[in-house]
Amino acid sequence: MHDVIVVGAGPAGAALSMRLASGGIKALVIDKAKFPRKKPCGGSVSLKALNILDVDLSAIAEDVIFGTTFSFKGERSLDVMSERPIGYSVSREVFDDYLLSKAKDEGAEVIEGLKAERVIDEGDCVTVFCEGGKVFKTKFLAFADGAGPGIGKTFFNMNPREGAVSLACDIPYDRDSLGEKIKEKVFVDFGFVPYGYAWIFPKKKVLSVGVACDISKVGRGIKEYFDSFLKNHEFLKGCEAKNVSGWTIPAFYGDSVNLTKGRVLAVGDAGHLVDPFLGEGIYYAIKSGQMAADVLEEVIKYGAPLNKYDERLRRELYPGFMAAAKLGSLVYRHPRLWYRMVEKEPQIILRYYDVVRGLEDIGDFYDWMFGMINAKPWKVVRSWIESRMI
Repeated sequence: MHDVIVVGAGPAGAALSMRLASGGIKALVIDKAKFPRKKPCGGSVSLKALNILDVDLSAIAEDVIFGTTFSFKGERSLDVMSERPIGYSVSREVFDDYLLSKAKDEGAEVIEGLKAERVIDEGDCVTVFCEGGKVFKTKFLAFADGAGPGIGKTFFNMNPREGAVSLACDIPYDRDSLGEKIKEKVFVDFGFVPYGYAWIFPKKKVLSVGVACDISKVGRGIKEYFDSFLKNHEFLKGCEAKNVSGWTIPAFYGDSVNLTKGRVLAVGDAGHLVDPFLGEGIYYAIKSGQMAADVLEEVIKYGAPLNKYDERLRRELYPGFMAAAKLGSLVYRHPRLWYRMVEKEPQIILRYYDVVRGLEDIGDFYDWMFGMINAKPWKVVRSWIESRMI
């Protein structure tokens, strides 16, 4: 009988089991993959994610990110650079394996290459049925099985298609040939894809290239937008996209769903805990994993109710998600207006970098941005935002 079984060993599962094990809780992590494993993702880790992890990424980071080159449909390029880092560029294959190794160092038991197929909450314990007839029992279970249609979403009756969709690939390139053009920055374009954005995240040997957009607005048309981005961006012209991967981004879509049920809870992407503005999931995977670990320790040691986890989510994460959704509505419904605002006032982005660093709440940022715009003579933009606030 384990104290906690964690299904999924990505950042959410690793952070959860790392903290449980450090607190003396017997944790078993099960993942269908063997690490290191491929993981489609842009691979940009925000500074606020690293701050709560308290780990040193110097050995595995591909680059330090100090800013962004923005563009609109590949044109009107705008560099917004900061004097302080906002994050790191990493390979998710390496980063996820690194986090899992830290969980193992703390004493978490990990079984790789074993698929959990279904779970049953027996009332006094949870039974986990895995492939090959393997069965485990645990006092509590945490789903950290990611963005796809895993058994976690089935257990909580969540729609795995609710949110955004993304296509991405890695394109080999000669870093020396681009030099200062790509050093210590990422590239974000608005306009190539409706209700979303396109990106280029340079690594040491590859450019991580992708697009993300609202699945309900674009659907299957995303492939055309992805191809157009590849054909028209100055760094990508003539590049051939191979091994293109597609996945859903389970963005937060409301606080009506409880992420605890009986003796089971969900963390990270499995619980749709993803920023609805930029689609960042790594920070929220780590943060929710740590929050779940803290609650589970209270439950196991002191008999606290498991739904304290839902209470913490609603108090600490959901207000930020709701503010991010407002910001996303502004940007993705009217990307041309948004880009004009950024061109006129780059300080909007410089201030947003503090959100990425974890130094400012996104709700406070949104209120500040609205106040600044309201004070400017941009009548079209201001009247539109005011109509959205009613």
